Amino acid sequence: MNNQQQFKGYECYPLWSVLLDNLISYSVYAAGIYLLFLVHPVAAGIFFIYALYLEWSIYKEGCIHCYYYGRICHSGKGALAKLFFKQGSAKAFTERTVGLKDFIPQLLGSVIPIAAGIYLLIINFSWIILGLTLWPVIIWFLGNPIVFGKLACPHCRQAEICCPVYKMFSKGSK
Repeated sequence: MNNQQQFKGYECYPLWSVLLDNLISYSVYAAGIYLLFLVHPVAAGIFFIYALYLEWSIYKEGCIHCYYYGRICHSGKGALAKLFFKQGSAKAFTERTVGLKDFIPQLLGSVIPIAAGIYLLIINFSWIILGLTLWPVIIWFLGNPIVFGKLACPHCRQAEICCPVYKMFSKGSK
């Protein structure tokens, strides 16, 4: 960005952005819980607890250090983080590097339901099961790049400071 242009990120994201982000994110969890319930109700319960852990880790590792702590970010988690956790250090956020190992737990949130869906498809094919099995893949390869690359990151004030997720989803710079 040249000096004459001024970045105008959101101080608080619009409600539609928060709703869209959460609809996409939680629909993957919901599909996984349903698929795992068909395998065994206990598996669904364990996956539900794992999904809660994934959400908790986002708050604990990211939200508390973000510019949007106490504010409405693209997912609304910044505002909620303030209710449950003390504010962290913005410096900790900017110094953080995000690599594949950081996404393995999130990736398992999709891989486990996909594996359950494949199992269910093998024992009894169903178009609904196929759709629910493919849903996490669609979100990972189409939904996330759109949400982060087009709707969240380009308007994010944290990206001005430094954000490892912005670096991953942004093709250019501000």
